[in-house]
Amino acid sequence: MSLVVTGTAEAKRRCGPTYEQDSAGSLGTPFTLKSKHDDDGPVGSFVVGEEFEIHTNVAGQTWSITFADNGKVFFTGDDVSTTTGIREQHPTANQPGVTQHMTADAVNHTTGETIHGFLDVLPVPGCGG
Repeated sequence: MSLVVTGTAEAKRRCGPTYEQDSAGSLGTPFTLKSKHDDDGPVGSFVVGEEFEIHTNVAGQTWSITFADNGKVFFTGDDVSTTTGIREQHPTANQPGVTQHMTADAVNHTTGETIHGFLDVLPVPGCGG
């Protein structure tokens, strides 16, 4: 498992670094989880976006995916994989002054494989944080 923080608060987007985790599920399927503060919420509001990719090349498998922020689920759904994998991206509300523990969990209905990704997104002063 690797955890990477890219960029700085002064990077291209004014809302801080991108946090990234590259790892693998219980049966070895690789995944990438990314999260960052952004200002592209409703009416330019600050949000924390979460992007999750499952790098499978097996088409036709159903995965149940859940995103949570500090334990509060803000997205859940089923995706069917293609030969290029699965990609989900969703925002959640920014919580100023709070480290947001972002998680993505997935279960493959065909194989039973599980994935658990997580990142801690630190507050960014001057960016709704």
